[in-house]
Amino acid sequence: MSDSTSKVPKTPLGGRFWAFWSASLASNLSDGVAMIAMPWLASSLAPDSPALVASVAAFGRLPWLFLALPAGVLVDRVPRFTLMVGSNSLRMLLWGLLAVVVFFGWASIPLLAVFASAFGALEVCYDTAVETTVTSLVAEERLESANGHLRSGAIVAQEFAGRPLGGLVLALGLFVPFLFNIGALLVSVVALLRVRTTVPSAATWQASVSPVSEPPATTAARSGLRGVGEDLAEGVRALWNQPLLRAVAVVAVFVNTAFATMLSTQVLFVRDTLGLGSVGFGLLMAFAAVGGIVGGQMVSWLRSALPYGTLPVVCLAGSGLLYLAVALFPITPVVAGAYFLAGGLVLGYGVAMTSIRQRITPDHLLGRVNAAMRTVTWGMSAVGMALGGVLVSSLSPILSQTDALRAPYALVSVVILTVVVLFGRKLTRLVRENDV
Repeated sequence: MSDSTSKVPKTPLGGRFWAFWSASLASNLSDGVAMIAMPWLASSLAPDSPALVASVAAFGRLPWLFLALPAGVLVDRVPRFTLMVGSNSLRMLLWGLLAVVVFFGWASIPLLAVFASAFGALEVCYDTAVETTVTSLVAEERLESANGHLRSGAIVAQEFAGRPLGGLVLALGLFVPFLFNIGALLVSVVALLRVRTTVPSAATWQASVSPVSEPPATTAARSGLRGVGEDLAEGVRALWNQPLLRAVAVVAVFVNTAFATMLSTQVLFVRDTLGLGSVGFGLLMAFAAVGGIVGGQMVSWLRSALPYGTLPVVCLAGSGLLYLAVALFPITPVVAGAYFLAGGLVLGYGVAMTSIRQRITPDHLLGRVNAAMRTVTWGMSAVGMALGGVLVSSLSPILSQTDALRAPYALVSVVILTVVVLFGRKLTRLVRENDV
């Protein structure tokens, strides 16, 4: 490893990155408002049917399972800034249509589910393009810092600004949050257009030592549906044939499944085991969010401070021990502290592995590889969420409900620590061998 990667990088991220960050911040602010406005609208349409309300959220998540891989092909085929501008422009149009539908009283659960699916599909395209475009804006040694700023900004925009703001503007009318989202996305589009206008020519990009602009689409020779299957297979093979990426995907199968069992029963744990109400639940989530922000900002420093290649394993081991503490000592101060620290470690692991993936994947494959990894992580999360309810329900007749709700935390801890013990040394070795 060179000295440049062993010290905190000094190269500035640059104005183009911060304009890109601003676009991401505005887009995430819109997402945060939607996280409150859409469920609230659904609950007003079906106040006595939790299943119908949940179905709207489910339809919004389905595109991540079924469209992530095709979106990766799209990201690798078309100019990425064009795709992001187009995705957010279409979302603006959809928010306007939904505002009209709600204003005139035409909304229904089936129609809302259709809108949620459309928003989800566009979100898949936008988010995949964002993760793939970072490498064209900053030097490789600044990826941890850039990704940390993007992830931290997303938390601030969604959790601390978007959700409370969504609740406030709902008081003005059910359709008002959707009008606000149009404004937020307009800011995002303008910022993206500003970045795109500074993109050098393809020849300049190819000649640069550190990529600082949008690369030309390398698979642009194919169009329409021609070759989509081959492109999809090429992206999946690129992930599976790369030893480090394959190891991370396998780890994600186990860790993400276990982690989702905890997320699906988390609100019940807070209510029944800790005895907290909605305000307490919100404060615990805020602790986790603040921890995530701190972790996102510290990833670059931790990468240089820790022995080379150990950051991902340190984050895994630390989070595993913290969730074990929650399972063993389910009292509010312990849980709040664990949520804060684990929030930073979980985000730190995500930023570290995303940055490594961006560095070691050829640019013309990066969109599909990112999409393939997201398919694994989101797919296993869906499985884990279903298993979480089954696990608690099956243990409740044997244990008390209070104790049964501790089981997902114990499961997460056991799975993570087992992964660290069995694969930690190998994962560190693979990072050292591949991230050079």
